Amino acid sequence: MRFLLRTFVLLPALLLALVVIPSAAFSVALGASAGSLDGWLADGSSDATGFLAFTSPPPGTVPTPPGTVPTPPGTVPRPPRPTPPALTFLKDQATIYPHIIKKVIGDRLSPTIYAFTENGYLYRSDHDGRLWSLVTTAAPVEDFLMSSADPDVLYSGAGVDCRNPRAANQPFFRSTDGGVTWRELPMAINLRPLLIDPTDPMRLFAADCHMLYLSMDGGRSWQEKPDNAAGQLWLTHRVIGMAAAALTEEDDETASIPHWRQLYAIGVDRSGNGVVAFSDDEGETWVNLVDPATALEAPRAIVAHQMQAGLIWVVTAQGVWTTSDYGVNWTLYNRGLREFTALRAPALNAITYSNDGALYLATLRGLYTKPGADAAWKKVTGTSFDELHLSGLLLTESNPSLLWVNSAEDGVFVYRLANR
Repeated sequence: MRFLLRTFVLLPALLLALVVIPSAAFSVALGASAGSLDGWLADGSSDATGFLAFTSPPPGTVPTPPGTVPTPPGTVPRPPRPTPPALTFLKDQATIYPHIIKKVIGDRLSPTIYAFTENGYLYRSDHDGRLWSLVTTAAPVEDFLMSSADPDVLYSGAGVDCRNPRAANQPFFRSTDGGVTWRELPMAINLRPLLIDPTDPMRLFAADCHMLYLSMDGGRSWQEKPDNAAGQLWLTHRVIGMAAAALTEEDDETASIPHWRQLYAIGVDRSGNGVVAFSDDEGETWVNLVDPATALEAPRAIVAHQMQAGLIWVVTAQGVWTTSDYGVNWTLYNRGLREFTALRAPALNAITYSNDGALYLATLRGLYTKPGADAAWKKVTGTSFDELHLSGLLLTESNPSLLWVNSAEDGVFVYRLANR
């Protein structure tokens, strides 16, 4: 009887307890968890986004292994970038920051100066280089003449290579807007501009291998100027340089008004010997200022004093020839220049003068000067261009204490004249 009671009563009750009680407990626990979750989501202390971010990492991220400190986003260390070296310039080098000036072009009678920089840009200053403005980033020319009467008018032409009979034709350009645009002039092909009238920017002289020409209309048409005097100098000599004494006048009231009544020109013959000529009729006739027995070897440049009539300087392979009386008397100054006069290659390249009478000479190796009363040339030292090949000089009447020095390959330098 006890066996039957344990079998049919107690065993089913035990089985029921094992199944019903755990199920009820799990249901209660699940209900409590659901209620707690609903209450937390409804609380303003959090939101679904934060919750999801907490329970599931964003796509593409890797969960941080236990025991490590995560790196905050955006703070991953990067290798340091190298600092570019600071731009360095020589103490007297001319720059339009951050570019080195490669060449300056101007005229003694104007405060306007043009500058080509190393990156090919063309700049302009109307205040002797104190302030610069960009003209163009791509000028089609590398050199030109500027009109002192109107600095917006520029002429450019390299001229044909007279030593090569098969040399290619060379174009001639004019700009009337200060170098912003350039127009090629077909009637001036192979010409090289030499001198612009200081009173009229449309009048200028130019030359080729055989003839001197004058244009009255800005290079659109040209008149041959063969020298109608008895000497007919330009039949035997090729004109390579010109100068004008634009401010020489006996009347002090008109001394500051430019004119074109005293013209000078240098030419070379087939052997390389030179001639210096003078014209007072705008190039119709020319007078030889050099004694035929005196040979000027390989003249390269001529400069006329703007205010003193008859005073000119001619740079030659022998040194610097000068006259103060229209060529009646000539003096050769080459003391201190022996190392250059012994060379066959061009070594003396350009000359200018300061208002106190001192001369400055650009040479193959630096700048030389000669005080007015001194017969010897002395080298200018203590500059960054002491040993450089100098190609040109520019000094303006509006800022006569500053000399611009063009070098052949190393840019432009400024030299301040002492006690000027």
